[in-house]
Amino acid sequence: MIDTPLVSGIHDKAAKKIGWRRANMVRTLLSEVFRYNIPKGLIAANYAKDVIPKRRPRDRAYANRPWSIEERDIVLPRAKPHVRVALALMMNTGLDPSDALNLRKDQLDGDTIWGVRGKTGEEVAIPISPTLQAALDLFPEHEAETVLASSRGEAWTYNGFSTVWHRFKIKLEEEGLIATGLTLKGLRHTVATTLREAGLDERRIADLLGQKTPSMARHYSRSANLAEKNRETMATLEKENERRAKIVKPSPKSVKPDQSED
Repeated sequence: MIDTPLVSGIHDKAAKKIGWRRANMVRTLLSEVFRYNIPKGLIAANYAKDVIPKRRPRDRAYANRPWSIEERDIVLPRAKPHVRVALALMMNTGLDPSDALNLRKDQLDGDTIWGVRGKTGEEVAIPISPTLQAALDLFPEHEAETVLASSRGEAWTYNGFSTVWHRFKIKLEEEGLIATGLTLKGLRHTVATTLREAGLDERRIADLLGQKTPSMARHYSRSANLAEKNRETMATLEKENERRAKIVKPSPKSVKPDQSED
């Protein structure tokens, strides 16, 4: 009874009931179930593979859009120290918010951050730029084992930091200093977008962001080579941010992001 038209119909019905994004998640789930069971002889083919994913509606805002230079220069000076250093870490590494908040002190070795992405288990080797080092140097010492800590000197929980960030962001929006749509995840997009616009290829950007399956057999040698390669990538990000900051002056007015799509 299962065939591609049936799966396509399920996909269409899901889009109407729960939205395009979750409908695509349903499609992906079915595709993985079919793919897993083909070699077991339980199904003949992956009937979800040829179902076309739903596109984002053109009137939908860009989820986790990149921050502009103006927004960065408005938010950072107004953030409290324990929030500012967290934003600086995400902004200058491209780390996922949860990975940044969970980053331990022992993962900082000299001028490099060594770690593993919590979501995928992929390795990251991120050089610490001068801008990030300056932000870390200004942050008071604390007893938590993590690099970041709350005003009480305790390790952040994701929900705890998200709550503090949300209140701070809403206050800036109410004062007309920033537009809506800033997210912590958007800082990761900002790094990727900045490097892409600076001319770096997708593979180098993916290496910095940890978007690569690790090979345990070449664990140490691959990581060392990756760190050196990422040092050049991070230098590009640092120079590009400096260049943009020089040509764009922060405005006290709301920043209206470009929400158009390619």
